[in-house]
Amino acid sequence: MLKENKYPIKYAILELKENGNYLTNYEDIVRGYIVSKCWVVASSLKYFSNGDSKLFHKVIFPYKNLDGFKMALLNNEKNLGERIEPQYDFNYNPYPVDITEELFDSYEEAKEKAHKKNEEMKHKLVLNVRYSILDPRFKIALSEMEKEFLKELSICELFESLALLNTEDMELTPNNPREDLKLLRKKNCEEV
Repeated sequence: MLKENKYPIKYAILELKENGNYLTNYEDIVRGYIVSKCWVVASSLKYFSNGDSKLFHKVIFPYKNLDGFKMALLNNEKNLGERIEPQYDFNYNPYPVDITEELFDSYEEAKEKAHKKNEEMKHKLVLNVRYSILDPRFKIALSEMEKEFLKELSICELFESLALLNTEDMELTPNNPREDLKLLRKKNCEEV
């Protein structure tokens, strides 16, 4: 039996990637952006030389194995694989983590952001067409790329709906990480 964890739970944008191969120089291929619940295992405030600061979060998504999911689909199964639980290595570093700048309290907010990222990805397809815009093959190649993109995106959306269904037991946490950092700073100042 798994022990219960009490990490904060939020929605975040998961960049679904497929393992790369020889043709992609073994770099992972981003297939789309989806909304997923996640455990927030760390938040940190990073300061920049221009005076700005930005909050980053280390999160763990319970499901993110797109390759395994696609293999299951080939066998007419809808299987996300085994659920990933937060773990720590010997140096007490959490794994497997993803880093995100944004956490969301509502699915709708996160979905809007994921949709924008997918649209940006679709618009950038034109940069990958090998032909000149004046070449008659340009439109055909772009159309094929868009069809492939939409096919992969529909697989990502199916992954999202199944992941959300399988994480219904994860209840969102109402805390705000920035407020937590303020409380921590205040507590540290009082201790000194």
